[in-house]
Amino acid sequence: MKKRILALALIAAMGFSLVACGKRNTGDNNTAVETGKETTETEQTSGTDKQQKTPQDFKTFKIGVCEPQAIDEVVIRRDYYENYLAKKYNVEFIFSEQVKDTDDELSFIENCADLGADAIISYRSEDANQMVQVCQEYGMAYVINNQRSAIVEEAFTGGYENFSGSFAADQPYVGSLFKQWLTNNASDDGSEGFLITSSLAYKGNTQHSECTEAVLSALQEKYGLTYEDTIKNLAVVSAPIEVANDKNIKIYIYPGVSSQNEGWLAGVSTALQTGNYGVFIQSGQSFTETAVVVDEVEKAFKKDIKVASVASISNSLLNAFNTKDSFGNTSVNMASVKSTSLVSSMAFVKVYNALTGYSNLNVQSSGEPSELLFKMWAIENPEQMNTLSNWDVAGGNKWIVDYNVIDQALGIYQPDLTYEAIQSVYDNVSYDEAKSRLE
Repeated sequence: MKKRILALALIAAMGFSLVACGKRNTGDNNTAVETGKETTETEQTSGTDKQQKTPQDFKTFKIGVCEPQAIDEVVIRRDYYENYLAKKYNVEFIFSEQVKDTDDELSFIENCADLGADAIISYRSEDANQMVQVCQEYGMAYVINNQRSAIVEEAFTGGYENFSGSFAADQPYVGSLFKQWLTNNASDDGSEGFLITSSLAYKGNTQHSECTEAVLSALQEKYGLTYEDTIKNLAVVSAPIEVANDKNIKIYIYPGVSSQNEGWLAGVSTALQTGNYGVFIQSGQSFTETAVVVDEVEKAFKKDIKVASVASISNSLLNAFNTKDSFGNTSVNMASVKSTSLVSSMAFVKVYNALTGYSNLNVQSSGEPSELLFKMWAIENPEQMNTLSNWDVAGGNKWIVDYNVIDQALGIYQPDLTYEAIQSVYDNVSYDEAKSRLE
């Protein structure tokens, strides 16, 4: 109870405490992150000691993992962390249930503090500006899954010593994948109509807003459209909207996700059942939830609906690419995929470097927290998907980001490492590179 009162008081005091948060240490390569916890001698390295270390030279770190969704990716991530990374790097992970709101996240952080956690990896960033301070007061490093944006800006600029920055997809690049696919696959006149699920763009999710913006931009360029509102405003609407345009092409944006918005699936189903939309673009991963209604509408209207979605490598995506609809096409026509091990390893690398004395690797040359970015891959046929299906599998042994890749991004193994070098490590992870290494 005392911790809950403290946490709530911290959030209430956010506006008055930024100046007092302290300055981020941007010193030499071997400065341990200041998290408010007493560090042991083995957790610190001196400015002149740049010898390699091993995970066994440190205490067993405990890392909390905050998950806002209940999807395949979460199951795979848990297996990757718990059964692959934990033993090699001498860490323990504490996993949340589905965290739906601020109160859920506070409760999880409190529980982690009670269990002696050293760090929090949060895949929920809506309250990052508050949670970073809560984690600092509890003595935990903190990293978030989001690009730097207005919704998390205070976490980046507040001078928090425990903030290890963020990790995320290169969102403009993700948007370009959808834009290219749409340019190549939409009709010449746009008569098929376009349904776009903008997911959590209205809550500040950068991936969802960038994808929605890219689709609207592609439609505008392909058909010479003039919208009555700006693309940026349209991408973040919080209620379903028919996008008015001068060519009267049917474009419908439907925000939300089923796990957070009651009636979302029913609303999307109703929109599809009008028969007005032959292209269905999902900025979030919802193709499994919508597959049945898409199939029903295709049969009822004798109309092929093309589906493009953000996705993670999973059995659900494998099934979608190997399931034919009534027109003989795959259930998903294009997936912009992210490797679960790639995303998850970025978070781990950031907090592990902070906890082992290499917090400078989470700092840009400007002195502000860094972002690690990765490029998603466009998958458009079963052959590609069938190859991918052997990688990043829970219980499997072919991780796209394996020990070899991670070790290149850790200060304990690479004492002269830089933030830019870590980014290069991840830039080099591609479909072709992974195939040459894993097959």
